[in-house]
Amino acid sequence: MTEPAAFYLVRHGESEFNAARRFAGRTDSPLTERGRQQAEAAALALAHIRFDRIASSPLSRCRDTALVIARRHQLPVDLEPDLVEIDVGDKTGTPFDEVRGLPEWSDDGFVAWPRGETLDQVLSRAHRVITRVAAESPGKNVLVVGHGGVTRILMSHFLGLLPRLDRSPATNTNVSVVVSDGVTHRVERLFTDAHLV
Repeated sequence: MTEPAAFYLVRHGESEFNAARRFAGRTDSPLTERGRQQAEAAALALAHIRFDRIASSPLSRCRDTALVIARRHQLPVDLEPDLVEIDVGDKTGTPFDEVRGLPEWSDDGFVAWPRGETLDQVLSRAHRVITRVAAESPGKNVLVVGHGGVTRILMSHFLGLLPRLDRSPATNTNVSVVVSDGVTHRVERLFTDAHLV
């Protein structure tokens, strides 16, 4: 049996679209100054963890957050295209308040974004990364810097909630921890953000 890896899933710092309260989806919305400060705070909070590997979505808000943390650990950042944020299709750029209450944002379960991705598509590609990295890094500590939507879907899967999504608050640079061998998953922390003041 493969020894599980410990995955530290960190959401990127505040992006320009976050600050404007709009859905970015796959738009490459850069970090704000506040987002860079949040990344520094996350790096400090995680400085005591000995990471063996760091992976990130290729979008700059994740990549730049990961690079801030990686500097402290003197590790490269592996860019994983399958960790990119949900394709929200026609809703790209839409204010958050205009999407609340739509079927794809229902508490009964995520279905699909118009001309975007389904829950199953997002879960399939993101879980593929976790499965592969767990197999490549048995017993290791892995930092994964990603997006709020993708991480929420992954954590809801690990908690056995899907197709419902865990709706716990998930601030920028929150940290979740799951121990996984790629098949079994044990959630140890969910969306913690005590490092932010």
